[in-house]
Amino acid sequence: MKTDIDDLDLALALRRLADASEPPPIDSRREAELMAAFDAAARSAPPIRRPYWGMAGLAAAAALLIAVGLAPARAGRHGSSSPPLVRGVQTETPGLNNVPSEFVIVPGAAALPPMESGSLIRMDVPVAMLPSLGLTPPAASVAAVKADLIVGQDGLTRAVRLVN
Repeated sequence: MKTDIDDLDLALALRRLADASEPPPIDSRREAELMAAFDAAARSAPPIRRPYWGMAGLAAAAALLIAVGLAPARAGRHGSSSPPLVRGVQTETPGLNNVPSEFVIVPGAAALPPMESGSLIRMDVPVAMLPSLGLTPPAASVAAVKADLIVGQDGLTRAVRLVN
């Protein structure tokens, strides 16, 4: 087992060694020869090519193409202001116009882990809860509406649509 005495003995031995040894005398002629040899070797070496700028340019171009390609998909249907589709499934909304309703991704669901499996659940949802799901309440004065919810394997709602 190491003790403080062993450390102290080692430190003292290293100090005695450092005090006893003398550095070699500086020979300016020999130093100049060594520096000249380094300079000659540097001049004869082939120039260093830096392929990194070309690769960085290609990577930036690829990132730009990916961003431009994904922008329409992230904006919904190519820049429209409608909510994004989930598998393009449509149904009818309660109301007089019978305007088709699409699955709307629930706010915050994009930050959840990827969905491995899920289920479709139809249930009555209070109208007061619709804004928190990213939906506009219907014009008719009702207390609850029927909705289809896509629930992931973790039990969290990913998307919702209103049904008749």
